[in-house]
Amino acid sequence: MLATGATHAYFGHDEWAAVAPGLKSLEDAFEFRRRILLALETAEQTSDPAERERLLIFVVVGGGPTGVELTGAIAELAQRTISTELRNIRAAHARVVLAEAGDRSRRARFKPQNL
Repeated sequence: MLATGATHAYFGHDEWAAVAPGLKSLEDAFEFRRRILLALETAEQTSDPAERERLLIFVVVGGGPTGVELTGAIAELAQRTISTELRNIRAAHARVVLAEAGDRSRRARFKPQNL
């Protein structure tokens, strides 16, 4: 899970920072890339289908320009890595979810799409 935006906002849950770092620097971007590739490599090596499914779900929190761009970048990175470097998993198994806070009564209904 990744949190994007102008400031880090964990809505009173500062403990989320350890698992949902913000994107504010080049170092943050490299860390995201490292985590994504590590998840893909771990999914490639595991024989547990439930663990593989868990590792192939990427959640980006923040639907602003950074969040939307990051969601697309993750999808592209996963697609390319899976199709060219990995043998045991397929791009169709990976999911990228973009989450945005908002008024639940006006929430759009959608079905998450796989890569």
